[in-house]
Amino acid sequence: MPDARPTDLPPLSRRLRAFASVLSALLACSTCIALIGCERAPAAAASPRPVDAKPITLTPIISREAVRQVIITGTLFGEQDVLVSAKVPGRVREVLADLGDVTDAGAPLARIDQTDYTLAVGEQRAALLASLAKVGLPELPDGTIDLAQLPEVARATAEEANARSRLDRARLLYERTPPLISEQDFADIRTQFQVAATTAAVARLNADAQIADARVRASALRTAEQRLADTTITAPRELPLRYRVAERRVSVGELVTQGQALFRLVATDRVKFRGRVPERYAGRISPGARTSLRIDAIPEPVLASVTRVAPAVDVESRSFEVEIEADNASGALKPGSFAHASIDLGAEAGVRFVPDEAVVTFAGVSRVYSVRDGKAVEHRVTLGPAVHGQREILTDGRGRTALEGIAEVVVSPGNLRAGQPVITASPSAASAPTSN
Repeated sequence: MPDARPTDLPPLSRRLRAFASVLSALLACSTCIALIGCERAPAAAASPRPVDAKPITLTPIISREAVRQVIITGTLFGEQDVLVSAKVPGRVREVLADLGDVTDAGAPLARIDQTDYTLAVGEQRAALLASLAKVGLPELPDGTIDLAQLPEVARATAEEANARSRLDRARLLYERTPPLISEQDFADIRTQFQVAATTAAVARLNADAQIADARVRASALRTAEQRLADTTITAPRELPLRYRVAERRVSVGELVTQGQALFRLVATDRVKFRGRVPERYAGRISPGARTSLRIDAIPEPVLASVTRVAPAVDVESRSFEVEIEADNASGALKPGSFAHASIDLGAEAGVRFVPDEAVVTFAGVSRVYSVRDGKAVEHRVTLGPAVHGQREILTDGRGRTALEGIAEVVVSPGNLRAGQPVITASPSAASAPTSN
């Protein structure tokens, strides 16, 4: 048997050895490539791409006096808001005013049928005349009446005086010695005097009673006349105001009852705003404070003033009510409207402002930028309302702002980032805003 030699391996073994040799060569090449890359990496890091500085413009922060205000919401009311009701029942004969009409104080609005009330006046007048006729008077005089001037009293008084004179003469004759008249005759004359005196007293009492009855009849007549006058429904007379008809609740032919509301009138030449103010402003608002009112229907504010301030704070809402009045001769302010009131609280000095163009707002966060050591510095700020193109930088609870110690900010920062190199393109004074 011949000897086995390494060269005499089967074909499969030879192929495996060839594959192992190729794999070893590939691994060696990859190692070399990695070593070359590691040697070249420091060279690439050593030469970064240069970044250009962004040109910017700076503007100074303005410090000036600012008027403080508190803005509240509330409702407008008319100077007077009145429900006009029927004072007497009856059927409506005429309606003289309708929705939106303007009417003066005391002007007629509607009329109720007067037939029954006219008859009642005639009845009471006849009763009064009958009562006066019993005492002989054509009309009821004012003040105290001299009963002696009444015919019945005057006749009774004259008969009493005549009886007294007869009694006096009879007494002289009876007291003579011897008497010139009998005792019976004297007694009869004395009795006649007593009857005459009693008759005069009764006449005065009857006259007094008839006068009292006449006064009652006169009062009833005035009541009937007033009820007749009340058949004309009028605007309130108590104040010299001009009213507008806000509601008409009655129609011709309707049978109304006493006290039924027929019209709603609103005096709108002046309007009142009522709203509630947080209690922290209690010491800063007083009558006479300047105010402006705004409603959705009018683009421009309406000047007004505080007229009343509640003396106490509501314990539940921790607020107090104020009343504000404004002229409304044009009728543009409608009672019942929702309104905003801006109440002046006084001026505060040293308030800091930046231009609107210096503010960038994104996702509800406002930012401004300043420059330090050639790089942009971001400041998150809390802003007040816009005033003449400027925004107030509000302070925190300790009186500090996010821009403490900063004198200038970037105008129109755009997409400026914190830490980005910047270069001032023009002097800051050239873009400084004018204080208003």
